[in-house]
Amino acid sequence: MKKVTTLLILLILYSCNGDKTSARLGDELTATAIKDSPRLDYSAFKDSVALKKKTYQNKPVGEVSDYFFNLINTNMYHYWKGTPWAFYGMTRKPGSGTIACGYFVTTTLCDLGLKIDRVRLAQCASGEMIKELCTDIHTFRNFEKFTLFLESEPVKSVFIVGLDYHTGYIVKDASGIYFLLSNYIANQGVVKERIDTSAALVSIKIFMVGTLTANNTLLQK
Repeated sequence: MKKVTTLLILLILYSCNGDKTSARLGDELTATAIKDSPRLDYSAFKDSVALKKKTYQNKPVGEVSDYFFNLINTNMYHYWKGTPWAFYGMTRKPGSGTIACGYFVTTTLCDLGLKIDRVRLAQCASGEMIKELCTDIHTFRNFEKFTLFLESEPVKSVFIVGLDYHTGYIVKDASGIYFLLSNYIANQGVVKERIDTSAALVSIKIFMVGTLTANNTLLQK
């Protein structure tokens, strides 16, 4: 499988000849879904993303990147927050069943239309998942250097971070840098917490992090 700079790729997979009615409906549905309450049923939300993709065939890379960031940072968090963690959790429906940390990452990416091996990548070492899905990969041996790297990256960036036995998204918005994950600590489940107060991060010695929103030319699979 090609590395996913292709991550954003699938946001523009569909033909640029999609009908205008569907594209407009996708805009309206996605705008509704971004609101926390009321919000679309999760299946309807995924349908709205599929419709919205049709409008992104010829969009600038930065605009596609921003759209993808909002889907992860806002939509996916609101749908999945509070879903319980379990070591073997693999639910496909937020708020129902349990979800392990690796499955949280691969399931949400699949639900946004990425054609990845959800089960294999969820079960493999996080470093292997990062190497397959990310670009601009770095390894840091202390939290301070890891934090300095993230602080130097652009706002509206999405990363995957791999720890010893844990993984999740790092998202950076105008208010700060956050760890978005299914958290095993105290069985919190899906949470979004500031990296400087995240117990899952601050005690770790080695961090591998890869970028999901690279600003290079998007390739179509």
